[in-house]
Amino acid sequence: MKRTVIAIVLALVIGLPLGWILAMMLTPLLWDLEPVLHMELAGHSGPSDSVFYLVWAIVIPSLFLLFNWIGAKASAAQ
Repeated sequence: MKRTVIAIVLALVIGLPLGWILAMMLTPLLWDLEPVLHMELAGHSGPSDSVFYLVWAIVIPSLFLLFNWIGAKASAAQ
């Protein structure tokens, strides 16, 4: 239980700013995709909220699985 809570906290603390940075880095790509998809993906101040949510929905669970796996390996090695 302790390992899971630590993995959740680390995933949130690292995943929120990391996801924000990744979403901002995707802005030029999003501008190129707008005419193809016929929807606004990014404005003058960066990506739309849905892009942030999508990136966070990918990054945070991925980090959780990574930290949980690392914790499992560390506890099995003891």
